[in-house]
Amino acid sequence: MDRLDCNRSYDCFTGSGIAEEFVAGYILEQYDNKDLSGQEIKIAIISDRQVSAYYYNAFEKQFVVRNVKPCLITVDEGEQNKNLSQVNNVIKELTDFGLNGNDWIIALGGGAVHDIAAFAASLYTGRSRYIAVPTTLSSMAETSCSDRAFLNSGSRKNTASVPVAQTAVFIDPKYLSTVPKKYIPNGYAQIIRYALLSDFGLLTALIELSDSSPSDIRVFLNRVYAARAAIDRKNPALLTLGSELSEAIEGYFRFMNYSEGEALALSLYATVPDKAKAAIAAVYIKLNLPTELKGVSFNAIMNSLKESYRKGSSADKPLVCYEEKDGRGSWEIRNPSTVEALEILENRLKKITAVSSPIASNDEKS
Repeated sequence: MDRLDCNRSYDCFTGSGIAEEFVAGYILEQYDNKDLSGQEIKIAIISDRQVSAYYYNAFEKQFVVRNVKPCLITVDEGEQNKNLSQVNNVIKELTDFGLNGNDWIIALGGGAVHDIAAFAASLYTGRSRYIAVPTTLSSMAETSCSDRAFLNSGSRKNTASVPVAQTAVFIDPKYLSTVPKKYIPNGYAQIIRYALLSDFGLLTALIELSDSSPSDIRVFLNRVYAARAAIDRKNPALLTLGSELSEAIEGYFRFMNYSEGEALALSLYATVPDKAKAAIAAVYIKLNLPTELKGVSFNAIMNSLKESYRKGSSADKPLVCYEEKDGRGSWEIRNPSTVEALEILENRLKKITAVSSPIASNDEKS
């Protein structure tokens, strides 16, 4: 079992088989190695149906042998299900189970499961402690260093958030072998964003990871977390790079046609400067990521963006743009007017659709 440096105050561990062998032991250590059953500790495990079907029995066993029977709470995976309704159902089951401050909530699954579980843990009055066990590359990259959980509302993304206060994170690379094909790009896209903002070499490392069985990804994840920490130190707002277009794409399809990672990958491709397009396209081909938006017209997405700004949900938000000065480029935060912001986004959208618009500026910095 190895420790990861996620630049946070809580423990983050990794190792093959770690989730099913050491989570219960870690909890036991919090009680001076006393028998869990003697402590009358309750464990609630929140997972989705697919992950629980694969792993729950093996994960549960470590508690059962210690005379503790966990309560499994299942939620629906996917961005379209990351809402207050599911959080309310989880809180109801936590209440019925009777968790309190001596007990534990464990999230076992991908990003949506962790957002729902963390949201419920934050709102639940029992104030039980929270452990994250991510099962996708995206959640492994994000959960370990995220300090907030987000929910969606209808077709709008990240409309509500709460602080996250996990006690520990356990990353088991063997879970990556059963990630559904549609969700694999989610992890790739997040790491590509870190690479563009902080460590371009992560793109090569990501391709190498995709080519081999990730039995030990400690070095890779430590590099990912170091890039994330460097971005946080410079300006956390940089982490919104590409989010405007990706949210519009996801929202238009109500989170169904494009996964979160596919939408973000498209938006990042539209945002990088033209001189980097060929290199990024080669990476996308290797990782099977899209470079062209299909199934929707240019005007449909553009109208969705305009509506978002008209309603004020996007107005006054900064945009991350690539700026060049004296032959050197960097990602900077801009605070454009609504008209300027829409022109920037329109220009980006043209780069991933077959339709152009006459009012977009040709010399807009990406």
